[in-house]
Amino acid sequence: MVSIFGIAKKGFGMLGKKKVSKTISSVKPAKNLAEKFKAKQEMFKVVDKGGYNLTPVQKGKIKREGAAEVDKIMKKHGK
Repeated sequence: MVSIFGIAKKGFGMLGKKKVSKTISSVKPAKNLAEKFKAKQEMFKVVDKGGYNLTPVQKGKIKREGAAEVDKIMKKHGK
């Protein structure tokens, strides 16, 4: 049988030690994510509003392709 002090003694070695990972510095954060998100949302609204005769699968395909185009344009123009 292990006493209460034995259990506390085993866990005592973990006190004060913190696991900290190195910071990733090789990948730069994307720029203007809010602006890109807003542009995509506007495009999605247009597809939903104007594509009333499309099936959900067709709308999804148009939205995916449009989102990729928005990403490409934003990346090209540095926005």
